[in-house]
Amino acid sequence: MTRINRDSIAYVVIIIFCIVMLTWAIPTYTPAYPGYGASAALVPNVAIGVMLFMACLSLFFVGMASYLKKPLPVEEREFPEDLNDGSGFTQLGRTDMKHLTAIMLPCVLLVVAIEYIGYALASVAFLMILQYIIGCRKWMQLTVVATVLTAVLYVTMRYGFGVPVPGPQFF
Repeated sequence: MTRINRDSIAYVVIIIFCIVMLTWAIPTYTPAYPGYGASAALVPNVAIGVMLFMACLSLFFVGMASYLKKPLPVEEREFPEDLNDGSGFTQLGRTDMKHLTAIMLPCVLLVVAIEYIGYALASVAFLMILQYIIGCRKWMQLTVVATVLTAVLYVTMRYGFGVPVPGPQFF
């Protein structure tokens, strides 16, 4: 399997994930609109919508390049080893299925965990896991960043936008 095929599969997986989130997860796990402020589903819908758009756009460009049998321009090239001109072009962000899974799995677990343990605890755990996955190994930093970011997002959403946060409320 070539890398372009593997990346195409990754884009399709992301698109399927976004569609599942928009059609099932977000409507199922967000509370009913209370009639004031913004809907609790607004921010997740916008974020997933942007992810869906970007994945579709990337899949379109890779698909068109494959269909037309035309190489992508150097600045858009997916695979540095395709270059024979020795320009030194490198790309750090090639799709690796293990890394994609390591990022997507905590996201899926967050959606489910919010329903059982609430937004605050699920978000702190999610952010700590995500930081650990991307390489942070300082437990104090993990805890402080996760807690502060969760608190800021909670206060912004609950009191700034007037949006009820999903899941059981402990405070």
